[in-house]
Amino acid sequence: MLLKTLLAKKVFYRGIQQKGQQYMLKKLLLSLALSASLFAMHDASVNLNSDDIEVNGNIDLGELNQSDYPDSYFLTLGFLDVDNAESTDPLLSAGFMLRQDMTGVNDLRFGIGFKGTYTKVGNSKHAALPINVELAYTLPLDFAMPVIISAGLSYAPSVLSFKDADSYFEGRAEVSLQIIEQGALFVGYRQIETDFESNRGGDYTFSDSAYIGFKVRF
Repeated sequence: MLLKTLLAKKVFYRGIQQKGQQYMLKKLLLSLALSASLFAMHDASVNLNSDDIEVNGNIDLGELNQSDYPDSYFLTLGFLDVDNAESTDPLLSAGFMLRQDMTGVNDLRFGIGFKGTYTKVGNSKHAALPINVELAYTLPLDFAMPVIISAGLSYAPSVLSFKDADSYFEGRAEVSLQIIEQGALFVGYRQIETDFESNRGGDYTFSDSAYIGFKVRF
C-alpha cells in the first residue's frame, strides 16, 4: 500500500513538472513568434530581465500612406509577459500615437495618443483605454553615439476601464545609446498597475522592474 502511494505521488508530481515545462515552452514560443512578426514593421524593440520579456512595435502610418508627415503618426503594438504566480496571461496593447518635434526646442520630441490594453489575472479580466503622453530628449553631448532619455505615462480612470478593471497606470523611463544608425541599446524601468474593482481583487501591480533591451529601425 505504501509503495502504491509513493508511486502515485511520483507520477502526480512528474505530471505537474511536465505541465509547467510545457507552459513555459508555449510562452517562449509565443514571444519569439511575436518578435519575428514585428521585424516587418518600421521599428521594433525587445527588452527583458530575469523574469519578464516585452516586445513593442511601431508602424509609421504617414510613411505607409506616403503623406507629407512621415515619422509622425504611429500604430503601436505591445506584448508583455511577466513571470508572476497570479498572472498567467500577457498584457496586450494596441493604439495610436502622434509624435513630433517640439516647436522652438531642439532635440525634444513629444508624443500623445491612446491605446487599448487587455490582460487577465486569475479569474478577473482587465481591459482599459489609457491616454498616453511621451517625451524624448537627445542630450547635447559631444559624443559619437547619440544618447536619448525618454519617459512616458499612460493612465485610464474608472470611466475608461472595462470588464473587472477599476483603473490603469503605466510609467516608464529609459536611457538609449544609438550604437548604429538604425539601432540602439537601452536600459529602462517600468511600473504598471492594473487595478481591479474591490470585489475582483483590488489594487494589483502587474510589473515593477528594470530591464535592458535593443531597438531597431527599418
